[in-house]
Amino acid sequence: MTGKSIQLLFFSFLFSTTLSAQLEKTIHQTFEVKDKKTIQLDIKSDSLSIVSWAGNSILTETKVKLYGASPSILKHFMEKEQRYTIKADTSGTTLLLTSVDKERKPIRTRSGESPEYVNIRIFVPEYFRKESETKWVAENSDY
Repeated sequence: MTGKSIQLLFFSFLFSTTLSAQLEKTIHQTFEVKDKKTIQLDIKSDSLSIVSWAGNSILTETKVKLYGASPSILKHFMEKEQRYTIKADTSGTTLLLTSVDKERKPIRTRSGESPEYVNIRIFVPEYFRKESETKWVAENSDY
């Protein structure tokens, strides 16, 4: 083996071990609206979008992209820590949707910090109108 071949092999190995894989997972949750007059949001996300749809319940779609971590780390944060879970408080006439983990501290592994990107889309029934960035109100009480 020539010196150039060894050098090429060394750098190929070096870069292949330092490249980090991107993990991607989508989580869906459904929440019943029933007799609620107001939807209030307290959601932690890098990107949040609200979509009006013909359904009569709320659907959330959380897309998580995690870089430089193993699938077991992502699974741990999803299942054990509930890092990306949205919970609902259904008391009264307001449906409050809240991120379980509002802080989302950086994920650290042996090889350093693992960047993440969380994109959440919330599908709200079309009979709700936007009152503010975090509040939606039912237009008609017949629903």
